[in-house]
Amino acid sequence: LRAGLRHTRAMAAGGPSDEAAAKKPKTASAEEPWARWLAREDKVSCVAITGGTHGNERNGVYLGRRFAELKGPAGKLGPHGYSFELKVLESNPASVEANLRYTEEDMNRCFFLKDLQDASHTKLYEHRRAKEIDSELGPKSSLTPKCDFIFDLHNTTAATGVALMTHPRDTFAHELYAHLHKTDPSVRLVFWANAEAPMLPSVGRSGMTFEVGPVPWGCLHAGQYLQSERLLHEALKYLDCHNRSGPTAERCKTPITAFKSGAKVPYPRGPDGQLAGMIHPNLQGQDFVKISASTPVFTLFDGREQTLAEAVKGEVPAGDIIPFFVNEAAYYEKDIAFMLAVTVSLEPEVLVNVS
Repeated sequence: LRAGLRHTRAMAAGGPSDEAAAKKPKTASAEEPWARWLAREDKVSCVAITGGTHGNERNGVYLGRRFAELKGPAGKLGPHGYSFELKVLESNPASVEANLRYTEEDMNRCFFLKDLQDASHTKLYEHRRAKEIDSELGPKSSLTPKCDFIFDLHNTTAATGVALMTHPRDTFAHELYAHLHKTDPSVRLVFWANAEAPMLPSVGRSGMTFEVGPVPWGCLHAGQYLQSERLLHEALKYLDCHNRSGPTAERCKTPITAFKSGAKVPYPRGPDGQLAGMIHPNLQGQDFVKISASTPVFTLFDGREQTLAEAVKGEVPAGDIIPFFVNEAAYYEKDIAFMLAVTVSLEPEVLVNVS
């Protein structure tokens, strides 16, 4: 927690993490072979949509199956008509069949390069399935993986709305988000940590995770499904326009706000390690709503309230404090009550004419 809070404070102050990210080269280095994000001059040759990485997140499962009807080669040979190949995968078929988040291990933490390259790292089903996906869409170790952009479809029990999560150095994904935000201002951009991501989209060159909620486990939510479907169609249209327009097409700087992930706040616990409280009713459902050090964040079982300052033992980040993934059901096992973020401003250049 202390390390996460220091990271959150550094981000709020516009510290070294921002400056370092801006100076990173666009091509991969020996230290970061996975860092090979798309650039403006790159053509998008293959796009993948994946659903069912967590098998009980059913909006993602069925939305993926819907888009599977469009998968195929680029151009007139494919049913979609786009200038890139469209692949669609059901990421974790065993967990989908069982209607569980995972069968043996959270597969959205199985895409570290070292694990994908370790031939002996095959004990669990998700380890083996991650290697299969890396083979089909990657490999993550390559400057030219088979897939250029990956959309991974998830749901959350938290009230995030549509949160698009990506790497803070994936400027191509930031550009795409800025366009999507113009078409749907309710959409939010959330950054992973400025390090290697173990998430499925990291197998391709660029990508993002759709985190959509609140949606209960094992259920479908029509409104969230239809909003995600519209956004995916708009995203594919933008990527196609990127190919057809070329790097010299007219663009305009588009101001956006992103949320940079920081500390993970644990639940209050008693001496026996058991839960001592729960999310405060005034915080429940308030993802991405600013809080302060004095905001009550937990209601203890003995009737007392616990503020954010008390929960983090006084180590409160500077600047605006934004909670998200509040009371996410899957995070109880990880002892994460909610995460904290700070806001940063970006100004990506976005295509003017998208049709």
